[in-house]
Amino acid sequence: DRGRLLVRPSGTEPVIRVMGEADDQALVDALVSDVCDAVAGAA
Repeated sequence: DRGRLLVRPSGTEPVIRVMGEADDQALVDALVSDVCDAVAGAA
């Protein structure tokens, strides 16, 4: 329960949206970066 992360395809563009929120901005930045790297690596 330290925050949340949402990964979804855009409904209007050919992109994946990665959104996160938490009390700790550094945690959000690290998680979003890791997910973006994983998505890019899978493409």
